[in-house]
Amino acid sequence: MKGGFFLLNGKFYKEDEAVFSLADLPGPMEGFSEAFRAEHNEILFAKSISKHLLATAQSIDADLAGIIDPEGRLLRKDVSRLLNKNKLYLAARIEIRIFSSDTHINILLRSEEIEKGYYPVQEPGLLLSFFRDRLKEIQSMSAYSPAGILVRQGARRMAKALNMTNVILLNTAGHACESLTGSFGYLHKDLVSFPSASSGGYRCAILDEVIMCAGEAGFQTGERDNITADELLQAEEIFLFDACNGIQKVLGLEDQRYYSAKTQWIAAKLSVLARKDREEKI
Repeated sequence: MKGGFFLLNGKFYKEDEAVFSLADLPGPMEGFSEAFRAEHNEILFAKSISKHLLATAQSIDADLAGIIDPEGRLLRKDVSRLLNKNKLYLAARIEIRIFSSDTHINILLRSEEIEKGYYPVQEPGLLLSFFRDRLKEIQSMSAYSPAGILVRQGARRMAKALNMTNVILLNTAGHACESLTGSFGYLHKDLVSFPSASSGGYRCAILDEVIMCAGEAGFQTGERDNITADELLQAEEIFLFDACNGIQKVLGLEDQRYYSAKTQWIAAKLSVLARKDREEKI
């Protein structure tokens, strides 16, 4: 049987095993979590993932020395052990949670089987809306997952109520800055635009790879801190992306509907790049 185990500080536990006491609960709740993808027992873009985790930890003054290294070697080793233990040999979603206790930093890893294919693109695409009830603050740590938790909680509730898997979040200036689970890009003519580092939006771990793939697909790329809702509604195409699902087509945003041919070109480039990244580790 596949699955059934998680890894906590290098030790395996069964998913139904009680590990935390009531005294331990504030630690996990105050940490942060990220999700990323593995194919054939290897993390895709392990170096980018590890650097992102280190930067996220630094944003909350957590020291991951000896737990995660910038080259991704330690994380790759732990993930490989977890996948082998759970017999997940094709494709898997990996969730990592990092939190502190009184004496040390804890690392919790979980895995689940997902569709293989180096970031397969789902058809026909997502239907989205804007989340306007809470606006995300623009601050130094806005690029990382610990920031804007209350905003994402509210966005998650709205998405569930609308039977949507994702929504677009706005910052306190009223500009689009991220999606519920990652980030986004939009196409107008031959330009692909992304939220900038000063937009207050989450900076996805594979942002550099997505930008590179957009360039290789023949588009100009740019980052902006003032992307308006109207610009997204008037775009030719919109796509979401994150480190687990890769690029996801957007079929519609509110009442607007989009094409997705150019998005498909960028997604194909990302799939090739991910496969190459995996093969270089063999």
